[in-house]
Amino acid sequence: MLFNSYVFIFLFLPLALAGWLILNKCRQYKLAQGYLIGMSLWFYAYFNVSFLWVIAGSCLFNYGLSLILSKKDTPKMRKTLMLLGCLGNLGALGYFKYCNFFLENINALFRAGFQMKNILLPLGISFFTFQQLSFLIDRCRGEAPHYGLLDYLSFVTFFPSLISGPIVLHAATVSQFRDISRRHFDEESFAKGVMQFTMGLGKKVLLADTLMLAVNYGYENIGSLDTVSALLTACFYTLELYFDFSGYSDMAIGVGKMFRITIPENFNSPYKAVSVKDFWKRWHITLSSFLQTYIYFPLGGSRRGKSRTIVNTLITFLISGLWHGANWTFVFWGLLHGIGVAFNSLKLFSIKKKWLCRLFTFSYVCMAFVFFRADSLADGFHLLGRILSFQYNGSLVNLAAAMEPSEIYIVTKALSMMAPGLISLVQIGMMLLITIISAVVLTRSTAQQITEQKKITGRFTVALAFLFAWSVISLSGVSSFVYFNF
Repeated sequence: MLFNSYVFIFLFLPLALAGWLILNKCRQYKLAQGYLIGMSLWFYAYFNVSFLWVIAGSCLFNYGLSLILSKKDTPKMRKTLMLLGCLGNLGALGYFKYCNFFLENINALFRAGFQMKNILLPLGISFFTFQQLSFLIDRCRGEAPHYGLLDYLSFVTFFPSLISGPIVLHAATVSQFRDISRRHFDEESFAKGVMQFTMGLGKKVLLADTLMLAVNYGYENIGSLDTVSALLTACFYTLELYFDFSGYSDMAIGVGKMFRITIPENFNSPYKAVSVKDFWKRWHITLSSFLQTYIYFPLGGSRRGKSRTIVNTLITFLISGLWHGANWTFVFWGLLHGIGVAFNSLKLFSIKKKWLCRLFTFSYVCMAFVFFRADSLADGFHLLGRILSFQYNGSLVNLAAAMEPSEIYIVTKALSMMAPGLISLVQIGMMLLITIISAVVLTRSTAQQITEQKKITGRFTVALAFLFAWSVISLSGVSSFVYFNF
């Protein structure tokens, strides 16, 4: 089920929230938790009922290992269960996500004739696998207790963060579900949740989905792009991805606040970063934290000299790239970020002007995202080649036409009959306006900061209501989130 859909906003969310509050009001705490788990599984199964078997099997497998450890807790058993848990979780993730990628490369390298398998990737498998791995590793290290089944399922399946994160950890999440004082309606928390959800919805529907139109056109017609159009295509995707994913995270965090469950912040103005290293302290924060805790630090972190630090950094980011998708484009994207972070760690030189650092970092991140979006490495290099071609062929007009938002359809339709020569000017003007609005949003406080700091005034309430209404009206062209693919 999509956050940006009528069925979620006007049916699922009210039902889930009402049932949760009513059952807790009646002090049916376990029943309320079971109800929320059931609603979360409905949310998940809405896309494909068969996915339920995957998440159910994953939960039972990991919970079963934790249960075994609670019966026989010895150093040998801990090592055995950790190994078994890592193999089981990564094996399942590898089968569903990387099986065909592996077979394709075997065929290419050895001219083998393996047939591709018809495997449907379960939604959110990368997210709920990492969440449960973190629990199991902590459990085997003696850093986590064995939870009751309801608490564990609540932690894994809580629907706001189930499909596309943020990645939530057991220690912070389970304690909130156990806290009975959080289970009553709180007007302030609910209002903040609605605020953040609305701002996230606006980012997704009004900005990300509009930018996506130009990005799709650009990547489908790389060969016809000139320097300006190719550069805008790359920049627009960098903006689209941020507004799409941070919009989803804001909506997830907002819904969590309605239930009085705090979901960790996932973005902190990443395009204000002054280095690639700083970027990863602001971008997909929960994934960065997971990779640092469970991969980078166990490898030795930065404690074993510069050479080992660089190697550990590259390994971590290669894994990050592969986690995002089964394509060499993601691996190369991860490698580029690993190189960027490693270079920053060497501190070979420093640039004093912050605006110049931000410009350089944004340019590097934008260049790396070219491969993140490309279908192949060849397409990525092709787009970069078009940027460096220093040609102009008027393709900007076609890019602007592809980006035309539905809000000006009537205007362009009227112009086509009365003054067709003005249509391109209007479309380019709209593209410029959307770019300016995007830049303004990027330079302002995040939705999380606004939610926590902004006083709810009458004027702000009206503006928020207008944003919500405009976003809901625009849901007719509903689209999924980019990170649903990961």
